[in-house]
Amino acid sequence: FSAILSNDTHLGNDDAIKYNNVLTNLGNGYDKWCGHFVVPTKGLYVFSCTVMATNANTITLGIIKNGQSVLPVSSANTPWESSTRVVVLAMDKGDRVWVRRLAHDRNIQGHYNSFSGYLISTET
Repeated sequence: FSAILSNDTHLGNDDAIKYNNVLTNLGNGYDKWCGHFVVPTKGLYVFSCTVMATNANTITLGIIKNGQSVLPVSSANTPWESSTRVVVLAMDKGDRVWVRRLAHDRNIQGHYNSFSGYLISTET
């Protein structure tokens, strides 16, 4: 799956980001209404998140697996700078992965923010 935001977004404490412009969603594992990806097949997955805050603000997001923060990603504190993190995770069928706000600013810059994931192996 691969999804981006279509609008600038204001986030509350620990809000899951609902990437509403879904570019690819084979198997329909990604739910744009809650922002969660539900693993359809046990295996090894790659997940990535790109973040850009508005103006010269810093925001820290986290890639979350089943409620636990796995990897933070923070935007730079200069205008028009983004950051990306990539992680490989062993997942069981039914596990959930999403991105949520962890700290700092609350505003992110629309279509410069993305969340993607894909299966690389069913061998774990």
